[in-house]
Amino acid sequence: MKRYVEMAREALTAALGRLNPRERRLVGIFSALAAVAFLYVGIIEPIVEQRTRMERRIETLSGDLAQLQALAGRIRRLEGELGQKTAPTNASKDFSLFSFIDKATSASVAADAVASMNPTRRRLPEGNEEHSVELRLQDIALGELVGLLRQIELADEPVYIKRLDLQRRYDDRTRFDATIIAGAVAAT
Repeated sequence: MKRYVEMAREALTAALGRLNPRERRLVGIFSALAAVAFLYVGIIEPIVEQRTRMERRIETLSGDLAQLQALAGRIRRLEGELGQKTAPTNASKDFSLFSFIDKATSASVAADAVASMNPTRRRLPEGNEEHSVELRLQDIALGELVGLLRQIELADEPVYIKRLDLQRRYDDRTRFDATIIAGAVAAT
């Protein structure tokens, strides 16, 4: 490798040696311009572009943060209006949370959007049992999600949402991946 570098340097020195002083100056100026252009296009411009993208992302996230803070304030206000938390009402013995969530999902969301649906149970200290279903949805529109949450809210049985995680899709900012954990308490 060292030998090739040495040969290239000797060839370049010989080629420059055959040029008159004016031509050597022009070659030097063009070489310097090419180096500056390479430096700008290869290093400076990508750094400036990345910084601009990050500033735009910060502005977007700041706007989202303001909205989330407003929603958190509204939630705290509504919780204060509701007063003390009441004990959850028990679901009837023949109620199946899994089948309810399955029916509500098939009525609101396309079948290929359901990634998984996992039921779980756990005993509560009061002697009751909490049933929950973790539902993972992929590539859904916000309207579909709102429709599903509306069906859960309008249930005849006391079903509640324990957790809702939304993540925007990178390929389509209008669609989401969602994880919903719904629960219901049953007497044992």
